[in-house]
Amino acid sequence: MITIERTECKECDLCVEICHEHCIEIIEGVPNIEYAFCSTCAQCVAVCPRRVFSWENLPTSPYDRSRLPSAEQLDELYKERRTIRLFKKDKIDRVLIEEIVRYGIYAPTENFHLRTIAVDDEAIIAELDQVLLRLTRRIYNLVKPKFLESVAQMIGYAHTLRRSKAKLKVVVERGRTFLTPPAAWVFIVGDKSIPLSDASAQFALANIMYYAQIKGLGCGLSGNGQLFLDKDKSVRRRLGLGKRENILGALVLGYSLIRFSNKVTGKDLPIQWNSGEAA
Repeated sequence: MITIERTECKECDLCVEICHEHCIEIIEGVPNIEYAFCSTCAQCVAVCPRRVFSWENLPTSPYDRSRLPSAEQLDELYKERRTIRLFKKDKIDRVLIEEIVRYGIYAPTENFHLRTIAVDDEAIIAELDQVLLRLTRRIYNLVKPKFLESVAQMIGYAHTLRRSKAKLKVVVERGRTFLTPPAAWVFIVGDKSIPLSDASAQFALANIMYYAQIKGLGCGLSGNGQLFLDKDKSVRRRLGLGKRENILGALVLGYSLIRFSNKVTGKDLPIQWNSGEAA
């Protein structure tokens, strides 16, 4: 909840101008918030030169822009990021997991009631993995018949089907979905009926992912958590999900068993200017 120290206000009106919910009004020289419409985006907290606004009465502090990373440092961070699928057996201290996960709240969001579930119990991780394995077997059995390749060939998806079938076969024969189990599985949960909740969860995961990276941990986005685990009743009970809560995103964390040494260069994201103008 946003709180206000009204005696310090000098009526600069910046809070009124920046509030995209239009729920702040200056009345008799002091700001007032219509909390029924406030989304707690905290724009007013960030913009106020007198630090009139705060979150739950916690004091704010000015930015120290000298601590911001350089473009060269960000270049190193982004190009170092790799999906990790091989993890050491080492556990992660829960204090570190909490520190990492906490940065998810600073991501852009349209769902202000997201929460996280962190699973670091080996038995529960193995249990969830087996749920995914059962689903993988079902999918593999569906795409296994050879006649499907002929159908896929006709509609131009033969290569995709063969590649998917090969990956599914390896998982089924291995008897687990993870090559090596992660130390922790982090789920972002919330009500997906709120617009842009899925996107909000992915933004939060991005914050968590990059902060985990600079703390020396490897991670990988776990799309099957959102696609499959969310619909499994046993998983929902195990994770303690509420009736209106959904798994909106997930990632796995652990200490990487592999050390990558080389930055991949030459990648390019095509850009189009306006309506077809040549880049």
